[in-house]
Amino acid sequence: MTAMERSELQELLVRIDERVKAIQEDIREINQARQCASHQVKIRTLERLVWGCLAGVAGLGARIVWETLK
Repeated sequence: MTAMERSELQELLVRIDERVKAIQEDIREINQARQCASHQVKIRTLERLVWGCLAGVAGLGARIVWETLK
């Protein structure tokens, strides 16, 4: 491979890298613009349900252990 071919390939790689970075930035902007408040509320509600169920199961488990040790 000649020096000229190497420099051409290097320039091509630099342009590809710049284009990939530009595409990533565009995707990041699209994802930020698409965030929906109702989805965030639904996710927050689901998180609360999961943590509530987990706390209930932990409480039930503690009560079972307590009754077993009595």
